[in-house]
Amino acid sequence: MSNISQDDEYDEEYQMDDYDQDSNLIYSLQILKRSSSTNQEILELKDVLNYIDQLITNIGELLNLDADNTYEILIFYNWNKDRIESEYHEKILEQLQKQGIVNNHSAICQIDKIMTCSLCLEDAKLVKLGCGHQFCMSCIQQTIAQRFTKEQFLIIPCLQYGCKYRLPISMIKKLSKPDDFQKIVCRKFIETNKTLAYCQGVNCKKILKPKDSSLTTVTCPCGTQFCFRCKNELHIPVPCDMAKTWVSEITKNEANIKWIVLNTKICPFCKRPVERSDGCNYLMCKPPGGCGQAFCYVCSNPWEPDHKDHFKCSKYVPPANNLEKEKEILARYNFYYERFLNSNSAVEQTQNRLKQLKEKHYQEIQEIYEVTSLQAGFLEEALNELVKSRQILKWTYCLGFFISQTNPNSSKLFDNYQKEFEHSCEQLGILCMQFFNELEKLQNQYTRQQTTLEQRQCDFQEKKDKIQKLQNKCQLLRENLLKDSQNGEIMN
Repeated sequence: MSNISQDDEYDEEYQMDDYDQDSNLIYSLQILKRSSSTNQEILELKDVLNYIDQLITNIGELLNLDADNTYEILIFYNWNKDRIESEYHEKILEQLQKQGIVNNHSAICQIDKIMTCSLCLEDAKLVKLGCGHQFCMSCIQQTIAQRFTKEQFLIIPCLQYGCKYRLPISMIKKLSKPDDFQKIVCRKFIETNKTLAYCQGVNCKKILKPKDSSLTTVTCPCGTQFCFRCKNELHIPVPCDMAKTWVSEITKNEANIKWIVLNTKICPFCKRPVERSDGCNYLMCKPPGGCGQAFCYVCSNPWEPDHKDHFKCSKYVPPANNLEKEKEILARYNFYYERFLNSNSAVEQTQNRLKQLKEKHYQEIQEIYEVTSLQAGFLEEALNELVKSRQILKWTYCLGFFISQTNPNSSKLFDNYQKEFEHSCEQLGILCMQFFNELEKLQNQYTRQQTTLEQRQCDFQEKKDKIQKLQNKCQLLRENLLKDSQNGEIMN
C-alpha cells in the first residue's frame, strides 16, 4: 500500500554501528536466575521483554519523552543506553525530528464523520495520524500486517508516499497479535546485541548469554551447538568471515553453476562464452557479439579443417585460458558444494537417529540383548561423536575449496586428511546403521527365537567393540583437525 523502499527502512533501522557492551544490560540480565550451566545463562522471552520495558521507562524519564518516541530513539542508537546518555542533546533532538524519528503522536485521533480513504477509496471513519494524513483503520491494519508481521520491520512509515512520519509502536502493538509483537521485538533486540543469541536448534526458543565474552562455541540445553560470534550454525574449523563468504557464494551461484558448467563453451577465437543449443559438437560463435567462427565443443579447436563428423571427436584439451579456468573454478566449487550438502544431510539423519534411540530404541536394546542401560549407552556416545564429526567434516569442504584456490600444496595434504576423516565417519555411520537394522529384525519374535541369548550378547559385544573403535578414531581425527585449525597450521 506504500511505495516507500523497504531497503531504505532496513538500512535506517540498523544504520548505527554495533554498540559497545551496555553495562546496565549486563547487570540487569545477570540478576535473572535462568542458569543451567557454569558457562552461560539461559534466558526466556519474558526476561528480555521485561528488560526492554524497563529500558524504555528509564530512557523516557531521562529524555522527558513518551514511550513511543523513546522506543524510536532506542532503535536509532541500537538500544545502547550509555551512548544515548553521552550523545543526546537538544540539537540532536531537532535533527531526529527532521528525520521523522521523533514525532508528535499526541495528535493521533479518529475523525467522527464518514470520509473517503485516499488509499482504498472506501467510505469510512478515518484515523488522523500525527503528520495530518488520514486513512481508514483497515488500510492501517493491512499495512502493519504486511510490514511488521510478515516482513518483520519495526519501523513502519506513514502510508502517504514520501512522508517521514512513523507509526507509533503503541499503535503497532495494539493492531498486531501479542505473540507476534513480542517475538519480533525480542528478535530485533537480540540481533543488535553482542551478549545474547537465540539457539539455532530446530524449534528451540531459548536465549543464551555466555558468561565468558571470549566464548565462540556455545551449547544449548537442547544439545545444539552454534557459533556465538556470528550467531549462526557451528562452522568449525572455518572462521566466521570465510563461512559468511561461503554461504554468500551458495546463495549467489546455486541456481546457475550447473548450467554454466554444462551448457557453455569458450570460443577459442574471441574468448566469449557460447551456449550449446543442440546435441552436436559444432558450435558457431554467432554475431552480433560473436566473431562468426566455428569450433568443436569437445576439444575447443577450430572446426576446419580437421572436423568432419558433428557427433564424434577423440581429442581433449584441458582448460588453457582465463575464462575456461573460471569455469573450472565453478566446477570445483560445485564439487565441494555437493559434498557440503551431502554432509549436512548426513548430520540431520544422525540427529534423527539419535532422537529415535532416546525415545524408543534404548528399551528395545535392553529387552532383546538383556543388557543394562549403562551397557547400551555406548550407542548414544557413538552417535553424538558422529554428529560432531560430521558437522566438522561438513565445513572442511568449505575450507578445502578456499585452500585449493590459495595454497595448492597445502590443499593436497588437507585433501588426504579429509578423505581419511570422511572414510572413518562413513564407516562409523554404516556400523551404527547395521546395528539398528539388526535390532529391527530381532524385534520379530520368530527371528529372535532362531538365536540364543548367548549368541545375541556375543554379537552385541562384537558390534560394540567395532563401533567404539571407530568412534575413538573419529574423535582423534576431529580433535587433531581442530587443534591444527586453532594453531593456524591448516591455512599456512
